[in-house]
Amino acid sequence: MKQETVQARQQAILVEIIQYYLSRHEAISARTLSKISRLALSPTTIRNLMEDLSLDGYLTTEGVSRGRIPTQKAFTIYVSRLGVHQRQSRDLAVPINLGDEEQLPTLDAVMAQMGRFLSEQTGFIALASLPEKDSYPLDWVRLVPIGEDRLLVAVQSLYGDLWSKVVPAAEPLPPDVLKEVEWSICRNYHGQPMRVIREDIMSGMPKDLLANAPSIGAAFRLLRKVFDWDKAPGWQAWGMEKLYMIPEYQQPEKIVRVHRALQDPNLLSRVLQNARSVEGGLVSIGTETGYPGLEESSVVGFVFGDGAEWQGMIALMGPMRMDYPLIFNLVSQAATALGGNLREFRENSANLCV
Repeated sequence: MKQETVQARQQAILVEIIQYYLSRHEAISARTLSKISRLALSPTTIRNLMEDLSLDGYLTTEGVSRGRIPTQKAFTIYVSRLGVHQRQSRDLAVPINLGDEEQLPTLDAVMAQMGRFLSEQTGFIALASLPEKDSYPLDWVRLVPIGEDRLLVAVQSLYGDLWSKVVPAAEPLPPDVLKEVEWSICRNYHGQPMRVIREDIMSGMPKDLLANAPSIGAAFRLLRKVFDWDKAPGWQAWGMEKLYMIPEYQQPEKIVRVHRALQDPNLLSRVLQNARSVEGGLVSIGTETGYPGLEESSVVGFVFGDGAEWQGMIALMGPMRMDYPLIFNLVSQAATALGGNLREFRENSANLCV
């Protein structure tokens, strides 16, 4: 028998074992596999092939009373060739309500709907990583004096996010100057990342507008504070309660380690930093995550954005035995839907600067 034929049979048998495990979450014996296999091989031949696969590190008997289950090495090969396998098709009917033109939801509300939906559909944990506030496109800004030494700042992005803070003012700015600054920024920077506004202020904009300020230097310092927001990226997780329902995490020490990992706002970027690219997404399996506590987990993530420089990541984290074709399909559709929603936010934004 040619070596290529043996390898082809091993690969075919391995795919069937993985697909059986993904659908039933249980080990399989050579006799059972011979009954359901499409290869029409005898139990003895299948047993020999399974033995060779075990010696090569693709199958193991560890943790099961009988039969064999795939290893991390097997899942890695399977996922790397995911495009070759038949992808499970399921339309993502996410109940996202964009409302009417007068009342759009915020990005935070849309993300929450998507995250909860993915977690409920899969029984796993949905994760999202969003860029720092500097990357959000500006809708409008309001500057409201509080007494003589403070200023209330309210900024809204085109995605409906509303942020506010109070900044100290060395000298009070006249209300008419504040109003003119609001409108100037709104007219010139509507739809642009807030980072651009701060950079322009740092370079000297808007001198003409501040001509009537008590002190131009103090006014510039104040405006820099107005557009100096937290640089840390946003981080959200849904379905944390699923930890207590997933068999692989049943032991208390494992739950604690995974729970601790989920407290890290940089978890997604760390786990997917060296992930493999598959079907337009990123996947990190088992020890590939390089993260303590996730040795038996896998993370599948897809980037989404609105076509501009703003980009986020939506992902699912679950046990290594997750149904990869289905998970890739769901997360991919979720990223596509989120990108479409962001573009719709822009298109439906009521430009108050006009």
